[in-house]
Amino acid sequence: MATGVYIDGLNLYYGALKGTPFRWLDLEKFVRLLLPRDEISIIRYFTATINSRHNDDGAHSRQAVYLRALRVNPNITIHKGHFRSDVRWKAIADRKYGPSELFKPSFRPLIFFNLMWRDNVIRRREQSTLARVVIDEEKGSHVNLGVHLINDCARGFCKKALIVSNDSDLVGAIRLAKGFVNQVGILNPHSKSHFVPKYSPSVSSRMSLILLGADKSTDQECGDKTQKPALSSGLRAHSSKQMGGCSQYTGTV
Repeated sequence: MATGVYIDGLNLYYGALKGTPFRWLDLEKFVRLLLPRDEISIIRYFTATINSRHNDDGAHSRQAVYLRALRVNPNITIHKGHFRSDVRWKAIADRKYGPSELFKPSFRPLIFFNLMWRDNVIRRREQSTLARVVIDEEKGSHVNLGVHLINDCARGFCKKALIVSNDSDLVGAIRLAKGFVNQVGILNPHSKSHFVPKYSPSVSSRMSLILLGADKSTDQECGDKTQKPALSSGLRAHSSKQMGGCSQYTGTV
């Protein structure tokens, strides 16, 4: 039975892959190892280009290399949203942290900063000091995922669907999709789900990544002359017991 897989890229990355050796995850192998008995008809990957303005660790460049590597695979379709940056007044967390811990780098000399801070506290009218901060918000990814999920299910492109995400913005789209296909499941990349329990699809589980025997991969320089990294094979489960929650998705989404 044809199965469509819809991956919330940033949700998967920040929930399960960041800080691990498996950031170069081979998505097709990932899906086929999760669902070895299913006919995978659709793999859609939804993401947004990371804002390079705060890119001190090279994340923007690494993401670009990873997306170029994914595009080589004709079985994966990439859908991109965008980040919107706004400047807003936000409260400084001075109730939780001391003045010297509020800014990075900290202000010097500290003795003068403490005097200025005491003056600020005396003069302020709000409960907390406010500062203008840049807010980066991801736009379009979840809308794109929901639209494609409903469209594919309604037009008969798949008979079952798996969503790799735990974002509650997708609840409405998942409820509608369940009216067109046999089953809809969620694979949660995070340890705790943010879905409203009563709206959870029929197959819902906590994601447990068992990355056993995966190809070693390391971050590479992302200049123009750098070759694309080999994607990590990832997720080699030796038994359904080792897979934990993921074993529930083997052919039963």
